[in-house]
Amino acid sequence: MSLPEAHFENQAPIDRPPTLGSVVLRAEGLTKSFGGHTVLDGVSVDLRKGEVVLLRGDNGSGKTTLLNILTGNLEPDSGQIQIHLNGTDKVLSFPLSLWKRLNPFTGFGPERMAQLGVARTWQDIRLFSTQDLCNNIAVAEPNQLGENPLWSLFRRRAVFRREVKNVTVAKLMLASLGLIGREASSADRISLGQSKRVAIARAVRAGAKILLLDEPLAGLDASGVEQVLELLGKLADDDKVTLVIVEHVFNIERILGFVDTVWSLDNGQLRVESPREVREEYVPEEGLGPVLWTLKVAGPGGKANQETLPGGATLTIAVPKVGSSPATVFEVKDLVVYRGGRLVIGAEDASGVRGLSFTLKEGQMAVLQAPNGWGKTTLLEAIAGVIPIQRGTITLGETEVTCMPSWKRAGLGISLLQARNHTLPRLTVKENLSLARVQRIPAAIKPLLYREVSSLSGGEKQKVAIACALDPPQSAIHLMDEPFAALDDKSIREVIGLIEQRISRVPALVAMPGGST
Repeated sequence: MSLPEAHFENQAPIDRPPTLGSVVLRAEGLTKSFGGHTVLDGVSVDLRKGEVVLLRGDNGSGKTTLLNILTGNLEPDSGQIQIHLNGTDKVLSFPLSLWKRLNPFTGFGPERMAQLGVARTWQDIRLFSTQDLCNNIAVAEPNQLGENPLWSLFRRRAVFRREVKNVTVAKLMLASLGLIGREASSADRISLGQSKRVAIARAVRAGAKILLLDEPLAGLDASGVEQVLELLGKLADDDKVTLVIVEHVFNIERILGFVDTVWSLDNGQLRVESPREVREEYVPEEGLGPVLWTLKVAGPGGKANQETLPGGATLTIAVPKVGSSPATVFEVKDLVVYRGGRLVIGAEDASGVRGLSFTLKEGQMAVLQAPNGWGKTTLLEAIAGVIPIQRGTITLGETEVTCMPSWKRAGLGISLLQARNHTLPRLTVKENLSLARVQRIPAAIKPLLYREVSSLSGGEKQKVAIACALDPPQSAIHLMDEPFAALDDKSIREVIGLIEQRISRVPALVAMPGGST
């Protein structure tokens, strides 16, 4: 079975030149267990100044656990971490003594590691949603004068000058990420890919010398990938920032030529490999892309209808061969959506604003590929009733749902898998599945039933979210925003199989990154 994702035309370039410096972080004998299950078993690694590392492994192999330990978000059961940054030599031995746990100068935690120069970005973007992009970056500057109440009162001019400089730097960083003109946009009004770029910029602005990135390219189109890789390349080559990157299986082939070293996690053990050794495992398969996937879904005699939408997006619909005319299950007609005064869904020309229209019939699946910022998430949320629309109609079967609240649409069978915030982190997996009325629990998540969702890896969370979105028996249409995010190759194939099983009865609209603008 082929993966439904088009690979970039420009595959991994040649390996980066060996320009690595001295060791800036050394981990020895790190172990970590959850509920008797050993995730890390004596992991030892060295990180050098300016080194770029790819950390890979299957879902649940411990990638996120290792990142959390190295950044102070999780304490290992045993082992040692040595940090040599900014003229400071810091040695932390685990388990920590009570004195070191209580002492803010010798303790271990994300704040202390950030002060030492170790930072990270997350799979689930953690921006300040109601703040604009410029402030999201500016707030990260360390040791701001305005943080001191006395200086704010008695050194007002100095504080003002520092703030003006800080905002100017933040705007320049946004421009370098292709987000010029979006400085005043709040973080909840930008795409997932744009959010990832802002998160990287914020970590850099905080003074990170070792930056650990959890899937920085996931959700980005080709242009966004190039912009982020260019930024990361400058950080590593010019500023000698050390990078550790966990990346989605779709992007590993693209990133291999960018890294110096590969860390492979398997059964709690870590082995160090060269990019040239690993690259041989990622030979592009034939039959990739939404057109061939939809043709497979359409079956013998079926076809894939492809429509080019304004803004560089493409809608590909699988149309199975049927004996009689299938009934229309879902219809969007003349849909127009604004967000923050900006036209997102629809196109403006000399005659005015033209809305988006399409239909889905029994047994059909549509794949929407669009560049970052086009409005894929906005479209799905508008259909589900999460955000309001300005014009148009949305019809499910013979029932118009345009003015219905989201909970009523869900009751009629509109199922939405969101790209983020798609689970309840403080509840267990079993409680999440129960709330979604899941009847058939996939074998892959049965061992996770009594774990809190917040303790799961990104891939494990995605599997739980997909089970919640696909299984409810009342579903009439599935809206899926980047369903393959955070999944390894095996899990992607399993999800494809689940989607294809459901398509025979329930149509689906799948949004994925793509496009060239």
